[in-house]
Parts: sequence; C-alpha cells; structure tokens
Amino acid sequence: LLFVPPAEGGGMEISMKKIIASTLTFIYIMCHLSLCRAADNNDILPEFPDIKSQYIVLMDADSGEVLYQRNMDKKCYPASTTKMMTALLTIENTSMSDVVTYSKAAVDSVSPGDANVGIAVGEQLTVEQSLYCLMLRSANDVAYGLAEYVGGTASGFASMMNDKAAALGAVSTHFSNPSGLTNEFHYSTPYDMALIGRACFNNKTLVNIMSYTGVYKIGKTNTNNNIRYYTHRFQMLKGGEYEYRYSKGGKTGYTDAAGNCLVSFAEKDGIRLVCSVMNSTASGRYTDSIALFDYYLNNYRKCYLDDNNMSSSSFGLDALDITYKMTSTNGYSIEFDDGAYILVPSNASISDLTKIVTYADNAAYSGKSGGFACISFYYKNLPLGNSTIYIKDNKNSSVTPGTNGVMTEETHITINKDKTIYINIFVLIGAVAGLSLIIVPVVIRVKNRRRHRRGFHF
Repeated sequence: LLFVPPAEGGGMEISMKKIIASTLTFIYIMCHLSLCRAADNNDILPEFPDIKSQYIVLMDADSGEVLYQRNMDKKCYPASTTKMMTALLTIENTSMSDVVTYSKAAVDSVSPGDANVGIAVGEQLTVEQSLYCLMLRSANDVAYGLAEYVGGTASGFASMMNDKAAALGAVSTHFSNPSGLTNEFHYSTPYDMALIGRACFNNKTLVNIMSYTGVYKIGKTNTNNNIRYYTHRFQMLKGGEYEYRYSKGGKTGYTDAAGNCLVSFAEKDGIRLVCSVMNSTASGRYTDSIALFDYYLNNYRKCYLDDNNMSSSSFGLDALDITYKMTSTNGYSIEFDDGAYILVPSNASISDLTKIVTYADNAAYSGKSGGFACISFYYKNLPLGNSTIYIKDNKNSSVTPGTNGVMTEETHITINKDKTIYINIFVLIGAVAGLSLIIVPVVIRVKNRRRHRRGFHF
C-alpha cells in the first residue's frame, strides 16, 4: 500500500511527510470510489436542476409529500399570494352570484402604487366578478371588500384566515389583512404557502379562475358605465412570458419587503404539483418553479401500491417480514389506503425499490381500524415516500401483531437534492481504520529509531 524507498545502508527510512501524503492519497481514492458509487445510484435520473431561490418548496398536491425544499420553514412575507386564502374563503362561504357592495373603507384601503381595479364607493360587483379582479389583477380594493362581505370586518376575516390556515396545517402562518400588505404580524413560510396552494389546487372553481387565459370583461355597473377588460398577471399560462404547457395557474406577489413570490400549479399524467417560492427574483420565481416541475413531471411516474401486486409473493407478507409477527396469516391480507401511491423514477420498477417497515405498537387491529405498520420506499439513496399498512381481516376476527419498534407520527419525507452527495460512510470508516492499522506501527517504529539515533549524539 505504501511505497517506502530504501535508506542508505539498506535500512528503511520513512518520513512523516510521506506517511501523511500516502494517507491523504488513500482517503481521496476511497472517497472518490464512494462518490462514483453514489453517482451510479442515480443513473436513471438526469442531473438535478440548479435552483437559485433560497425559500422554496415543491409539493405533491395529492399526497402532500414534500419533493424538494430549501428553507421551507423560514418565515417570510407572502405579499399578494395571500389573496389565494382570501379567494378560497370567499368561495367556501358565498355563492358566485352574490352581490358585493364596496365600502369607503375598501376603496380607501388602496395606497398609491397598490394593485387595484378602481372600485368606486358603493359600486356593486358579483362575487364571481370580484374573484376574477382579485386573482387576475391582484386588486387590493377587491380583497378588502370581499373580506368585509365574508367576515363582517377586515379583522374578522383575518381571524377566519388564520383558522383556515391552522386547519390546513399551516401552523407557522399568521394573517393580519386580506391583501398581503407588509405587516410584522402578517407572515408565512414556503411550506405553509404550499399547503394553502394545495387547498386552492383542490378547489375546481378557484383553479378555473387562476388558470384563466382569456380576457375577462366586466360590463357596466351601478356606478360605472365603462366596460373593463382584465388579463392575468401570472406569466406561466398560454401567451405569458414564461409560458409552460403543464401550468394549471398560479398567483404572484411582490412588495419591497417580501421580494418576488409565486405559488403555482402544474399537472401531467396524473401527477399534480404545487410550487411555492418566496423572497426570490422576478424571473427566478418562474424559472425555478418550471425547472422543478419539469424534473419531476418528466422523470417520475405514479406507482399505485394496490396496482403492483403488493400482496403477491414478490411483495407479500414474507417480503415485509411480518408473517411471524401475527397470530395467524390464514384469512388475512395486507392493504393500503385507497389510491395510495408513490412517485417513482420513470424507468424504475417496484422491484428496484428498497422497502423499510416500521411496526406499530403492539395492539389488536381488525378491518382498517388502525395501521399495522408504516412502509417507507427508497430508490437506492433516494427516499420516495411512505404508506400505512393495514391488515385486512377476511374472517372478521382480530389480529394481534407483535412489536418491532414503534411507528412514529406521520412525517413529510423531504428530498433536498441540491448538490447532495451520498457517501458510503461505512466504507470510509472501514478504510480509515484499516489504514490506521498500517500507519500506527510504522509511526511508532520511526519514532523509536529517532530516539535511538539521538542516544549516540550526546
């Protein structure tokens, strides 16, 4: 392993510099081999895009899994992406044909430079017209008017916003107004805004508005004889500067304090994604969102657990190592939540995945009253998601599984592939340990020789 030249007189002279150099060379080689192996692990997938935004989340809209994140729990100002919550609550608590009469407070809520549609005091618009003004033109006067109509007062509506956010799991969010104007008590996180975006993406009425590509027309009203035309500010729809064919709409936001924000939706082949970007740049919020959408929509597919012979011999109870943990396997089978799936690299099969099972506490389960275990899926070094395993009782009797660890509360599996390097640490530790067994005796021998030489030179 170490080349040591013979010293004059035939002895073996080893310098510490050579030992250190050889050691570093060996460690470098082992690390390089480990990195090469790691690179081979993801040979099915192309290189991950270079994401510039520092506060961003990509979420599977159906499962809620976080596919990519950077600083997802960092509190930021949401700016006008706030209006998604305003629109969602309005749709849930009104009819589209309801008529909103705009107050002086709503009109006066607009400061110079704020987005608005020039609503007049006492002007009447339907809820549908108001929502198109809100989402297409990001009108602050409309946001205030809708808040009053739905919540009685703007502050009352803010309370509704916070209750809704908490119900969606957006527990790090606090709203103080319906428009997104900067306020120290008005904040959210990339993860929370993705959750709110997910709720909006699941509302067909709101998606139809947020993905509108035409010119929306408002005719004469009780105070205005002009016809007004509005187009979307969101630029990923057809004809936009960042037109994206899989786009299903989105909402922009900007203030000096918040920077450029964006929550957008995309869908392809049944995969529905939400991307939340905060405090980015005007272009970066779009290019980063599109890059993440493309990576997952073009390189992953939905793999439904109940459609992949999950109860067959190739992936049955034996494969899950739970046969011996039940009183009897006769008349019982495993099953997953209806429609359960994971996102798998397009060229990978279920047999390529590593499955790790974490068992629930020892308890009796019958039917689908509780989860027997949690199964996590990995493609080599890449976590893909998890699902709860249930025991289906075909004989209408209870099953008492044994205990092999404790099933933790459901968590979000995060894939942060931003320059991530997977090193086989065990190979590295073993290599260093083995090298130490070689180096240490040599070092001791060298030190003993040097002491011996010093003994002849008083």
